[in-house]
Amino acid sequence: MILVTIMTAKKLHEQAVALFRKEDYDSALEKFDAALEAAVDDPERQALIYNDMGVTYKQLDDYTAAHEALDKAMNLFEAREDYKGLAQTVGNRATVYEAEGELEDAVEHYRASAAKLEELGENEAAMYVWQALSRLRMKEKQYIAAIGAYEEGIDNMPEGSFKRKVLQKILKLPGNLIGRAGQ
Repeated sequence: MILVTIMTAKKLHEQAVALFRKEDYDSALEKFDAALEAAVDDPERQALIYNDMGVTYKQLDDYTAAHEALDKAMNLFEAREDYKGLAQTVGNRATVYEAEGELEDAVEHYRASAAKLEELGENEAAMYVWQALSRLRMKEKQYIAAIGAYEEGIDNMPEGSFKRKVLQKILKLPGNLIGRAGQ
């Protein structure tokens, strides 16, 4: 019976994510609720569902509900010692703070998320977080801080990786163009 419930929870969760991707957020939340009911014996699935619910509530500008769902996800991830899930949820919390206009809280959470992901060896996931932080700094017109956030992400990628080399070349491009303009 538990296996059937777990499979049902997974299917309902997948359906909720599909509705989210179609931007049908209210229907997605209904499916997430049903998935939570079915996942009563599956704390791993519950954590994932709460994390996704937090992101969905953010899309609906219900920041209080988003924070509550992310709190539940973080508690479950922490109890399971799932530090990757926890770091990703901290990154999602940063997006909620950003949407609320709480930019320094957003920066703090983006940095914490990226640092934890790097510590876990999840450098590519960390790079996405650094990119989000860089984008935030660009919106604030803090261009040097934006470049710094992007460079920090690149510096923490594996030495010699193809992606790191490409991104480093892209960052050098504006300097190269400026140097040529004076010739």
